[in-house]
Amino acid sequence: MSRSPSIAIACHITTPYLQEGYGAFASRSTILGGSAVFEGARALIEKIRQAAAARLGVSAAEIELVDGRASINDGRSVSFRELAAEGLRVDTTFTNNNKLSYSYGSAAAHVAVDPGTGRVELLDYLVVEDVGRIVNPLTLHGQAIGGVVQGLGGAFMENLVYDANGQLLTGTLADYLIPTASDFARIRAIALENHPSPSNPLGVKGAGEGAIIPVGGLIANAVASALASFGAMLNELPLSPARVWLMGPNGKLGEVA
Repeated sequence: MSRSPSIAIACHITTPYLQEGYGAFASRSTILGGSAVFEGARALIEKIRQAAAARLGVSAAEIELVDGRASINDGRSVSFRELAAEGLRVDTTFTNNNKLSYSYGSAAAHVAVDPGTGRVELLDYLVVEDVGRIVNPLTLHGQAIGGVVQGLGGAFMENLVYDANGQLLTGTLADYLIPTASDFARIRAIALENHPSPSNPLGVKGAGEGAIIPVGGLIANAVASALASFGAMLNELPLSPARVWLMGPNGKLGEVA
């Protein structure tokens, strides 16, 4: 379509065209906002058909929309630009009445641990997630990888440290470590579309949390498995080298090695 017909979609309150909106939190953007756009586009198409039918003296069912024009079988047509002069506009909303959509999947990690130093190397990480339907593959892939990296930051680096008086000692990025693009290079993410969600017209599911949720438990179990023969007891994150080194049965994994 051309840009002339206007669509006001009830997605976010910051636009001057809408009465209300609730933000883009909790994996709701594509499910709610995307579905509102879908419903708005469908309503606008119907309005264009009706406006073209009135101009051409036929029923709306006879109108075919192709290449920015509304046409009928006898060759007559009218452009979307001409129809836009009539002030075509639709306002749509989409709600799912608390019918939540969850992705599901699994993840696996392969780690190597140096018992002498406590250093953990992530050799491979794989996450597989069914997201119902993929709207933008590149964005979704980046979201999954980013979620994994965020989770790995919590598993290996990020640590809020307080002194005996409750004073935060890691209050700046000079003291509080966060992951960078070069820290975890071996991450694979696979998105599936096996089961579209029945709660919205796009069939999409929230994909923001699926990659990050299992990371902490998965990494802790992988390291525990690697150190099973040492009798290491893992019960705290992050798994920094110093902390892993102190997880031996006598408090010093390195001395056991």
